[in-house]
Amino acid sequence: MLEELPGEKNFHLQKLLIFTVNTATMKLLKLTTLPLLFLVSTMVLTSCEKKAEEKVQVEFSKKGIVLSAAQETPANASTALGFMDVFYSRETRFLTYTVKWSGLTAPPILMHIHGQAPFGFAAGVFQTILSAANPTLFPATGSYSGSLLIDGAAVKEENLLNGFYYMNIHTPLNPGGEIRGQITFN
Repeated sequence: MLEELPGEKNFHLQKLLIFTVNTATMKLLKLTTLPLLFLVSTMVLTSCEKKAEEKVQVEFSKKGIVLSAAQETPANASTALGFMDVFYSRETRFLTYTVKWSGLTAPPILMHIHGQAPFGFAAGVFQTILSAANPTLFPATGSYSGSLLIDGAAVKEENLLNGFYYMNIHTPLNPGGEIRGQITFN
């Protein structure tokens, strides 16, 4: 029979202790590993969702917004109508629009974008499109395209996206505005 060398028994005992499953240690590992994995997974998923939302909400547009006498403040009896197409890009910060009108009581004398007011309320001018009668460029039936910088100071993106700006067209018989349309994207 082979004789044990001194210290070989201790080495065998140490080897046995290292590779023996300790149930207390395993429970601790399970209790800390599972919640940590859950936390990391949640953080990864929520950060991806926010980035996806930001990419989706970059451009806004709406076609066929009605301009009518009933939307004026106060309303008037004009039968004129207008239609407006709007587009806004968060990247460029420009609102671009095309407005068409017909049936005005006379050629327009003023055309503006006003804000900050919801439907039924009046507000100050933010952009003057026309400030004097010009029947050649702005007849009683016509169209116009333009843009407005949403600078974040005087004209705020949040107010634009919430529908607090409107366009109206003024005529000599309706100097306060003959037709109006609220700029909305929904």
